[in-house]
Amino acid sequence: MTVSAPDTPLASLPAFGTATLPAQIHEYLEEAIIQGDIAPGSRLRADELAAHYGVSRIPVREALRSLQEAGWVEIRPRSGVYVREHSEVELRELFEARAVIEAELASLAARRRDDSDLTLFGQAIERARSAASAGDALELGRASVAFNAAIRSAAGNSVLAAVSLSLEKRARFYFSMIADRFGSDWVHVEEQLAAHIANQSSAAAAECQREHVLATGAAVQRLLEERA
Repeated sequence: MTVSAPDTPLASLPAFGTATLPAQIHEYLEEAIIQGDIAPGSRLRADELAAHYGVSRIPVREALRSLQEAGWVEIRPRSGVYVREHSEVELRELFEARAVIEAELASLAARRRDDSDLTLFGQAIERARSAASAGDALELGRASVAFNAAIRSAAGNSVLAAVSLSLEKRARFYFSMIADRFGSDWVHVEEQLAAHIANQSSAAAAECQREHVLATGAAVQRLLEERA
């Protein structure tokens, strides 16, 4: 499959602060890959992307190189640039690692949260409820990202937060495939987890998050097996 350019023109891309043009293109293409808008195995053509965005090929090529460094595309000599494929091995290892990291963050959040953190949890859960009711898988995924960000903030550990954020991007590349199947289930888990954190039940929060991450990974694994 060849992808000439995402449908969204550069002028309508979300603002990324003071990010350079290559960084903006990187961010947009990365998100499109994570969400599945650009399918695994697709070929990306620098000249067509440049024409679509109305820019030279230089920033596009820089963006593609940085996407390769981040592990989202593979640049094959004399062949082209291709979006990475899903991997059952990476999936297993990724969710095993996330189960450990996210459980520890949930435990820390339960011990350190304050009223402002609880407000953020409530806002993210309400957003998720609305998305689940509307059957909006994309918005549900965004609400989940906001909920996880609230946990990282409440945990108060910048090192774990950075690791978690990096792994979350890689995980979204997989669980975006099943987001439409688990809307109400995800909301229910987030409600339980928020309650454990509010009650400062660190062990219960850790176990709830660990089970949720592993269950999500298992669901994606089953889907990959079905497709195979």
